[in-house]
Amino acid sequence: MIDDALVAYLKTLTAVTAIVGTGDDARIRPDRLEDSDTRPCIVIEVEDEDPANDLTGTGGLVFTDVSIYSIARTKAAARALAEAIRLNGTDPGTGLAGCHATAASIQFDAVLYSTQIDYIPLGDGSSRGNWHVNSLYTVSYQETI
Repeated sequence: MIDDALVAYLKTLTAVTAIVGTGDDARIRPDRLEDSDTRPCIVIEVEDEDPANDLTGTGGLVFTDVSIYSIARTKAAARALAEAIRLNGTDPGTGLAGCHATAASIQFDAVLYSTQIDYIPLGDGSSRGNWHVNSLYTVSYQETI
């Protein structure tokens, strides 16, 4: 699954793992957090998948829109995590934006960074809230059968 492949790939980025942990302890989750997850952390949501078929019905290339939520206790920390994902601490980046790699047996042909939306969830105005940075990516990859 593409979300598992993205989790696996993000776990290889040193700028990301320096923030959210490494290996099985990394706070990078598909769809939702676990109750035990502390901040900062990452949630990956697959928004849609568009398989490309030819006239023979043969698939191959899939285009997927993905939201990656960087969640932290402060706005600065959430933005820093989103940038670590995008660039992996280098410019030009070696992070997810522009990535061409293989993770969890899925080859990413291209990962295109689309836009970024900042928001804070509604709350009581205290400092207990979380800042979220929603980064939108389009991933193209080869379908596996």
